[in-house]
Amino acid sequence: MSLHVEKRDAVGWIVFDQPKRRNAINGAMWRGIPPAMARFSEDPDVRCVAFRGAGNEAFSAGADISEFEANRSRSEAVGEYDDLLDRVLHSIQGSLKPSVAVIYGYCLGGGLEIALACDLRYCAASAQFGIPAAKLGLAYNVEGHKRLLETVGHSRAREIMFLGRRYNAEEALAMGIVHKVLPTESLEGFVTDVLQDLVDNAPLSIANSKTIIEEYVKSLGTPDAARMRSAIERCAKSEDYREGRRAFMEKRKPRFTGR
Repeated sequence: MSLHVEKRDAVGWIVFDQPKRRNAINGAMWRGIPPAMARFSEDPDVRCVAFRGAGNEAFSAGADISEFEANRSRSEAVGEYDDLLDRVLHSIQGSLKPSVAVIYGYCLGGGLEIALACDLRYCAASAQFGIPAAKLGLAYNVEGHKRLLETVGHSRAREIMFLGRRYNAEEALAMGIVHKVLPTESLEGFVTDVLQDLVDNAPLSIANSKTIIEEYVKSLGTPDAARMRSAIERCAKSEDYREGRRAFMEKRKPRFTGR
């Protein structure tokens, strides 16, 4: 399948492992992401999820084009493929565990879709970004457009989609596609610190914020006020909130448990 899923301490890792194809994502890899996210979402010991590509040449150069003739040539197949991609993106966005994309090299097409579905994105200075749908004659899916619009705004989204060009790391930073650009040799250490912050911070506080943010950016309907209020109340009544107050008063580092 070329998708590696593993838990390392409190971090769930999902790794695209097709380095000879620049970590292109085939159908089996797409299908493997939702159950992997469900597994990590249900594991109380996992505090966050990280995505990356094998090696330092590519996060992912996109969907595996060699499968397009079989999987995206008929209108019915295109619909099924887009439904699969929507399930993948919703599994990342809908999880209450924060997600991080660690980006080296190429982050194109479907690879960029995955990265944009993540909550945080950090890249090496050598990274390249783009969505070449217009150069391939294919229709980019609805959920991918939505997340792109949320991230860069409609003006930039038009340029990205209409021209199909590639952008370097600094251009991606200016557009808000990534949160920070690091020298290639510094990215791993920086992300390790970010992941440790996510592990150390209160999981219910993060889940509360993610719930509210996702409610406000969802495409259909008004934000679910009851769901947001429930998330706030759960956090307010938690042992972690009491622990946070005690730790502050006692001038020590809090020990959050997610309860």
